[in-house]
This record gives sequence, C-alpha cells and structure tokens, in this order.
Amino acid sequence: MRMFLAGSLLLAAVMGACAASEQVVVLSPAGDVADDLVARVQAVMEENLGVVVRVGPAVAFEPGASLEAIGRAAAEQRAEDAFAVLVLARPDSEQPQGVCLPHESFGILNLNRLADDDPNGKFERRIGQDAQRIMPMLVDMPPCPFPLCLLVGYEKTDDLDHMSGNFCPPCQDRFRRLAGEAGLRMAPAVEAAEAAAEAVEAVEPADAN
Repeated sequence: MRMFLAGSLLLAAVMGACAASEQVVVLSPAGDVADDLVARVQAVMEENLGVVVRVGPAVAFEPGASLEAIGRAAAEQRAEDAFAVLVLARPDSEQPQGVCLPHESFGILNLNRLADDDPNGKFERRIGQDAQRIMPMLVDMPPCPFPLCLLVGYEKTDDLDHMSGNFCPPCQDRFRRLAGEAGLRMAPAVEAAEAAAEAVEAVEPADAN
C-alpha cells in the first residue's frame, strides 16, 4: 500500500511540475558556428544547470551587426514557449565578449573573443562556462563572492581557464529555485529527483505511525 501511495505521489508530482513549468531556454547559433559545438554546449548547460535547453534555428544578421542587434533578432523569432534565447555568435566585426539583456529575453556570446589567447585549447570550455554565467542574469540572480564558484567576477577572458566549471552548491540551489519560479522546465533528471524526494517526504509521516 505504501509503495502504491509513493508511486502515485511521484507520478502526481512529475505531472504537476510539467504543467507548471513549460518554458525552455533556446540556444541558437549566428554566423560560422558548427552544429556539433552547439549540441555539446547544450548538453553542458542541461547537465550543470538542470533546465531544458533546446537548440533553435540559426540567426541571420546583416554585415557589421552589433551583438545587441543579433540578440534582438534571435529574441524576436523565438517560439511562445521560449523563456529566453542564448546566441552563440561569430560576428564579422569587432564586438565585446558578450551581452545580456534580461528585459529583452536574450543573452549573446562572441565566440571570436572567447577563442582569443587560447594556447591550451580551452575554447569550448570557456563557451560552456560563459553560457552558464549568462543564465543566472536572465533570472535576475546576482553574482557570487565565493572564489570557487563559476559566478564569481573575472576581468580577462583567460581568467575563465582558472575558474570552476560549475556553480557552488548554494548558487546551484538558488538558480534552480529562481528558474522554477520563472516557469523554466527542469531537465528530466532534475524533475525525477525532486519528485522522488517530495514523494518520500510525503510518505515518511505514514511510516512513523
């Protein structure tokens, strides 16, 4: 009976979570960005952030377009269930390393800048790190002062090479809470773990009796 109750609670929790959180993050390329690179960054984001990330269509842009213009074009073409768009861009002009405008629902990374001064081949790791750093900005989460957290501030691109690839545990918990409040769909592994924990908590009082 208790196993049946736990299973029912687990199913109800999963269904409730899916119904309440229906938005996703979209990851789109702009310029000469390989599809397999986008797929690997998507996998890193989902694994470390715990939210669903969907690969979106490539973003076209005019020669000399700014990162802001490319990001706005991506945000304008996003689907109704897209909370925000993160663009991995190869602009054809000198641009900053990245821009994030939460009120316009986009962030954009300049892969040309992340590829600079990379003698140790850490370009792809840098992309994953900065992609994760943009996500908290989109849910209005502040930086972290803890030096071993990915969300601590840095000055130069190659500083990323000496930084963690993940959030500290408090920031991980805070991000997932804010992401849930924003309506972001949790990755299947996270949903299952949270639903199982809720089911166990609900059954424990019955066991005590």
